[in-house]
Amino acid sequence: MSNQLEKAIEAFRRGIPVLIYDEAGRENEIDYVIHASMVTTERIYEMRTLAGGLICYAMPQPAGRIVGLRYGYEIISTIPELAPLASKTLGYGDKPAFSLWVNSIRVKTGIRDSDRATTIRELDKVLTMIIHGNTREARNYFQSNFVAPGHVPILLGRRLNERKGHTELSLHLAILAGMTPSTVIVEMLSKGDALSIEDARRVSREKGYPLIEGNEIIDRVEKLGEDLYCRYNLC
Repeated sequence: MSNQLEKAIEAFRRGIPVLIYDEAGRENEIDYVIHASMVTTERIYEMRTLAGGLICYAMPQPAGRIVGLRYGYEIISTIPELAPLASKTLGYGDKPAFSLWVNSIRVKTGIRDSDRATTIRELDKVLTMIIHGNTREARNYFQSNFVAPGHVPILLGRRLNERKGHTELSLHLAILAGMTPSTVIVEMLSKGDALSIEDARRVSREKGYPLIEGNEIIDRVEKLGEDLYCRYNLC
C-alpha cells in the first residue's frame, strides 16, 4: 500500500476529508470525501463553500436494492415520454450512479446545512441496519423516515471492475479503512470549471486533507483480489 494511501485511510478513519482524483481520461475531477457517519453541519458548509459541487450520499448498489432503490435511469426509462433521456450518457461514458433524491422527515426544508447533515446521517443509519442483517427494519425505516423528492441525491455504487467513478472509489476507500461503505462526496469546482489538480494540491497542503489518485485505491483493491462488498454480505 502506498504511503499516501495509508495517510488517506488514517485520515478517513479520523473524520478528516480525503480528496480523490479520478483520472485525466475520465471526469478529470477531484472529489471531497468523508464517511457519512461523521457528517456535521460544519462539514456540509465546507462542502458547499470549499468544494462547491453536488453533495451526494453513496452506498453500494446491492444495499440500495434491499430497500427498493433503483438507478434513476432505470426509473425514467419506464416512462415512455422520458425514456429517451435515459438512453444517453455523457462524454466519460458511464451510466450515472444517481438513484432517488430524499429528505429526512426530521428536517425543515431539506436544503439547509443542518438539514442535509441530518438526512445523510439518517441514510447512514439505514445502511448500518442493512450491514447488520436487519433488512426488514431497514426497509421499514427508509419508508417511514424519508420523503422524495428531496435535497440529498443517493448514489448507488457498483464494483470497481464495473465502474471507476468517485462513488465507487469513495466506498472502497471506506472499506479499506475498515469502515462501512457509506460516504458523502462532492465535486471540487473553480469558477466555470472543475478545480485543477494544482489547486487541489494547494487545498490539500493548506487544510491537511490527503490527496490521492483513484488508481491507488483501484490497485490496492485488485491486489486484495476479492469483492470487498462481500465483507458486508453484499455480494
